[in-house]
Amino acid sequence: MNMQMSLRDKQPEIRRLISAFEAEADKFHDIQLSTFFVTQEAISSGQKFSHPNHAVMLWQYYGRIDPDQDGQHLLKNIRESNFQWGLKGAEISCFAVLEGATYNFFVRMAQRAGSLFNEDEARSIESRVVGEILQKERAANPNVKPIAVTNNNPLAIWLNYLLYHLSMTHPGREIVQKIEPDPYTLSLLALERLASDLTIGKIDRSLRPLQDINFKVAMSFPGEKRSFVAEVVNSLRPALGTDAIFYDYDYQAQLARPNLDILLQDIYRNRSDLVVVFLCKEYGLKQWCGLEWRAVRDIIKSKEDERVMFVRFDDASIDGVFSIDGYIDGNVFKTQDVAGFITERLATLASSE
Repeated sequence: MNMQMSLRDKQPEIRRLISAFEAEADKFHDIQLSTFFVTQEAISSGQKFSHPNHAVMLWQYYGRIDPDQDGQHLLKNIRESNFQWGLKGAEISCFAVLEGATYNFFVRMAQRAGSLFNEDEARSIESRVVGEILQKERAANPNVKPIAVTNNNPLAIWLNYLLYHLSMTHPGREIVQKIEPDPYTLSLLALERLASDLTIGKIDRSLRPLQDINFKVAMSFPGEKRSFVAEVVNSLRPALGTDAIFYDYDYQAQLARPNLDILLQDIYRNRSDLVVVFLCKEYGLKQWCGLEWRAVRDIIKSKEDERVMFVRFDDASIDGVFSIDGYIDGNVFKTQDVAGFITERLATLASSE
């Protein structure tokens, strides 16, 4: 594959990778991704990783360098370093650890995903991963030069992208951080975002805690309809404003947590004025759609029908949906039309309060 091709030229490969990662995510592999931070003060937290496992260095912040005083010391560390494990003497080193019997298979898939990015795109991921650290250090002391490095191995590029995608590039208070969801599912989410946006960026559009937000509308859909739903969401944003739409990609960092099912059901059932359900064959097959659908069915059971809107793409049978139920035909109406219908329904709900 031509590494100079941009993401826009690699859409067929992105789609192939989406299919591959989706197939593996549906198998519920026993695999865990963690980040492990090493500092000069703390080399180990006592954490024991299960076997088999695989560790890879992602990035390092070496520290602030005064060229007149520290240059020779830096050169000495470079000469004495084993670069499989990074640069000797770094203040913070970030490693990724994959645990589980299928980690080798995931590594091969991740290396292929990391090869999606050409040199400029890979450099953009690297600079964003460490950019905020460097900016903070430069602001604190403009007379010294902060140095940071990232691993340009395709596996490390992909894992760095996943963590940046989750807005989780910095060490927290814990030395070891478990990353949720599992790396197959997280890779699938990241690839679906690449397919729809073809850009490299953080996923979250909000800094407000999810538990504090009451949404005007929530989207429930399978990944196969993400491109359609993303266009609907983008059409709605100017009219509805910030934190008015629950669209999973806008809150991905906050959704990377245990007990996600409880949070999602609360959002769909209790904290959204309107739930728009994008019905199709795939919707009836996906487990997460099924979880969201339980909350929708409870809304209908409570005779709050006006809070639910159906958009259909085919005649697939969905438990709890009947021929007498009204819907918008997603094959007839464009995304801008669907966004307009949602806005009209929200106006009707507001007038009836």
